Amino acid sequence: MTNSVNMLLALYCLTAVVQGCGFPPIAKAISQWYSKSERGGWYSLWNTSHNVGGALAPLIASAVIAYTGNWRYAFYVPAAITAVQAVIAAILMRGKPENYGLPNVGEWRNDTKQLEINKRSEAGLSMWVMFKRYILTNPIIWLAIGGDLCIYVIRTVTNDWVSVYFVKELGWDLVKSNSLVAWFEAGGILGGLTSGIISDKFFGADRWKTILIYSFVLIAGMVGVVFTIHIDYMLVALCFFIIGAGIYAPQMLFALGIIEASHADGAGAATGLKGGVTYIGAALAGAPIAMIETAYSWSGVFTLLAAIAVTLVVLTCVIIRVDSKRLPM
Repeated sequence: MTNSVNMLLALYCLTAVVQGCGFPPIAKAISQWYSKSERGGWYSLWNTSHNVGGALAPLIASAVIAYTGNWRYAFYVPAAITAVQAVIAAILMRGKPENYGLPNVGEWRNDTKQLEINKRSEAGLSMWVMFKRYILTNPIIWLAIGGDLCIYVIRTVTNDWVSVYFVKELGWDLVKSNSLVAWFEAGGILGGLTSGIISDKFFGADRWKTILIYSFVLIAGMVGVVFTIHIDYMLVALCFFIIGAGIYAPQMLFALGIIEASHADGAGAATGLKGGVTYIGAALAGAPIAMIETAYSWSGVFTLLAAIAVTLVVLTCVIIRVDSKRLPM
């Protein structure tokens, strides 16, 4: 029995590792083929795949189990879909435009902001030197990773603990409580889809100021839940919709901002570092939250989430200040 459990845990860890490898190369491709002034909109569109996939996964799993009567197909069918998508991506995806005799996207679009990134990105560096000089020692990237860590904790707690709280503490039925997650994901689609476009069109591709706005949207949603939780289901659902928008927008923009704060060719390495660190946030939302709830009740959990939201705002303000003082390299 122990060996089976250990094998299962090892396979789940391997699955997580493999899934984590998908984000950086796609982020790098987007950064190479779209310039800074337009990248937010395209990145937003791509980022909705998280929400769409999250919504389709349980539907597909439930359907194949119902059709086959075998729970194993809930793993086989998504794996087959993923394999087909991987083959299509391997065939159709391309490296940077310069590899095919095309101009750099910043030059082609005459995008001054992208050209500034290109100008400060020293050519001819080894991967390690580039990683150390432009990513590992870059304060903006580490501040952004800290902000994204805050987002991941709040997001994971919202996803994983909502049904526990509403069923255990308020006596809601499971369907009603889980429906809040659907509202949360729907808000995430709207927030993720609009945030990049808003940052492009209204803030001159400034990701950090846009994150600050959505951080206050997140806090507004959290405060709204506190005041409506005992009043009306639809008001609570609306607040979860707002929270979803306030979480997925900064999550998307932090990744995009980290890409643009690093070397022009360092998108994959920068987002890889971000992903490796911020998934700690998902881990922190598991057993540690359970320990806090046991020791300090749910009021302790809510106080912690409020402190994390305030920390998110503070970190974003610091990023804005540091970024404004950066001199062209």
